[in-house]
Amino acid sequence: MMTGLKLAHWLGLAMVLAGLGIYGLTLWTEQLQGILLVSSLIGLGLVMMSPFPIVLFIQWAKAQERDESQGESQG
Repeated sequence: MMTGLKLAHWLGLAMVLAGLGIYGLTLWTEQLQGILLVSSLIGLGLVMMSPFPIVLFIQWAKAQERDESQGESQG
């Protein structure tokens, strides 16, 4: 599962960067198709990126909880 989330995260980051590159370096955004392309790339890229850091935080929090409970049982 983590491999899939990592892949989605990096693919989302690439989509965001591509959208920002098109926005900043071309004149496509002056046309309706360009606006749609840039907004779709950035929006979907951010949605694809978002679950991975949340899962990492939850795993970190669970590890902290285990470490505290092990420390209490030893001490």
